[in-house]
Amino acid sequence: MFGKVIGGGLPGGAFAARSEIMEHLAPEGPVYQAGTLSGNPLAMSAGLAMLTESNQNAEVFESLTQNTAFLHKGIAEVLTEKGIAHQINRFGSMVSVHFCEEPVVDFASSAKGNNDAFKKYFHGMLDQGIYLPPSAFESYFLNDAISYDDLTKTVEAVRAVF
Repeated sequence: MFGKVIGGGLPGGAFAARSEIMEHLAPEGPVYQAGTLSGNPLAMSAGLAMLTESNQNAEVFESLTQNTAFLHKGIAEVLTEKGIAHQINRFGSMVSVHFCEEPVVDFASSAKGNNDAFKKYFHGMLDQGIYLPPSAFESYFLNDAISYDDLTKTVEAVRAVF
């Protein structure tokens, strides 16, 4: 997860180890480490801005959690109202919708989902102007730019699809 933050949404990553190992890397040690995006100034600036904002605006995490709960509740209400078997998993700003009866706790339980329902859902949402992850095995990752109006439109799009 930290790798996603360190680049502020841009390609980037980091690695770490005990000091006796890291001391082998240049400039202190003899091992040269490089990569196409190593130290990319744009990605590192974006990552620093993201970490700085996160430190100064910690309430954003609570806001994201509330927005995700709002979306979860809205989608669940529509699918229940329509009689569609579903499981929704949520943690913080991540949420995933599965079209199955049993709780989804791993790949095997996720694989039991109704692929025809997922395809209808995915393509129907596209037709409604909502782009979701194209696989039933992926999570949605909400961000702070998404408004309650956007979330309400998303729930109404689910209603239109089903």
